[in-house]
Amino acid sequence: MNSTQPSKPSGADQPEARRAKRERTFLPARISFGDGAVWADCTVTQLSPSGARISVAASVALPDRFNIAVPQRGLKCRAKLVWRKDDLAGVEFELPDRATPAPTVQDYLARIGELEVANAKLRGRVAELLVQVQRLTEG
Repeated sequence: MNSTQPSKPSGADQPEARRAKRERTFLPARISFGDGAVWADCTVTQLSPSGARISVAASVALPDRFNIAVPQRGLKCRAKLVWRKDDLAGVEFELPDRATPAPTVQDYLARIGELEVANAKLRGRVAELLVQVQRLTEG
């Protein structure tokens, strides 16, 4: 678990390190890790496209990375713990890689064609095996 994360910077003389302005919120959320075996409710108090500040009980040990879901915003993604102090934590969202283009209809049609060919070969092999089994049981 992550108890050695750096504390949140304090003081008005600190430069703003965020890439995007955060919106003040009070949204219920759930964090989970260990393939969903461990979870905790939390509150998102600030939200931006790239991260959030969450309020989670100080007794909840957070790993370096975990899943976060904010149902009211339709958000479900991986998050990286950036800082933690008492019951507050700053997280950065690990968004899917945008470099890989989404599959097109043609991609899906080509894949369906490949699967239909593989399916036909398997059906043919099953038919051959059934003939062999039938010969063995007759003889």
